[in-house]
Amino acid sequence: MYVLETIERERARRVKELESPKENFSLLIDDFSKLRNENEVKEITEFYHLLLSFEYSHPGLNKFAYMAHPIRVARLYISYCDNFRLDVFKLALAHNVIELTGMSDQDTLPDTLKPIFHMIKKLTVDRASQWDLDYKQNYYGIISRSEKMSVVKVLDKLDNLYGLSSNPSKEIKLLYLN
Repeated sequence: MYVLETIERERARRVKELESPKENFSLLIDDFSKLRNENEVKEITEFYHLLLSFEYSHPGLNKFAYMAHPIRVARLYISYCDNFRLDVFKLALAHNVIELTGMSDQDTLPDTLKPIFHMIKKLTVDRASQWDLDYKQNYYGIISRSEKMSVVKVLDKLDNLYGLSSNPSKEIKLLYLN
């Protein structure tokens, strides 16, 4: 299971994960298989490969390296949350898919994404408004009405905090912490 360590060790872990994305996915499957059956392991493996089939746009990272973040969020979910639910696990893996792929039409989605797509849409931040206080209050208000989305957002923010020191902008760091 994923055990959070000191900030220094977590930063080093993130660097290592960028160097070996396949190993990162293997760790996720190892954690997952301790809780779930063989059919669900196959389902999650196929879901992950579906996510990798999309074209991603993230500055400085290819899609394999980027997926280290949602894999960590999913591993944190397995390790620290009670009442495991497969749909929340999938949401953790796919929570940024709209933002990074530009996908937005639910009618053209693969069937495995359709049941959670409404939550992915609500978790997707409008980057043009992300620092506006009224927008943020509404955004988090919507998320707080759903335990599933709240769990994923908290774990997403927790994971993001470990990489915040790498951001070169002091202003962005302060805005994020606020």
